[in-house]
Amino acid sequence: MGLVNITRAGAILSVADVWASRDFYTENFGFSVEQQYEDPPYVILVSGGTRLSLSRAGNSADDLRGFSQFPPEAPESQATMLVFEVEDCGASCEALTLAGVRVVSSVFRPPWGGGRFFVVDPDNYLIEVEELA
Repeated sequence: MGLVNITRAGAILSVADVWASRDFYTENFGFSVEQQYEDPPYVILVSGGTRLSLSRAGNSADDLRGFSQFPPEAPESQATMLVFEVEDCGASCEALTLAGVRVVSSVFRPPWGGGRFFVVDPDNYLIEVEELA
């Protein structure tokens, strides 16, 4: 056992428009709104045991002075990426393409099975959509 017992994992994304990003993740990836706040704008989304929070770019927290978050300047330069597991990446790619989501790679099917493709959210966060073998 580790030093800390994690009960749920998640990430906080710094976004330009919290409400537009909320809609992007709920409409395209099926996240549900767990909580949302108006001032400052902040949304907590959940799906499959994962927590994805959205915070207005540049916000800082009183208990973390000197730190602030900003979205990536371009999808080609990422410090990290989100990974969403799906049952059928081919059907998912087609659905997201038809919905107007920016798909940046076609479905890749490696010889060991499964598949993946990549999309970009409105704030240039790279998302790998993966089907496990």
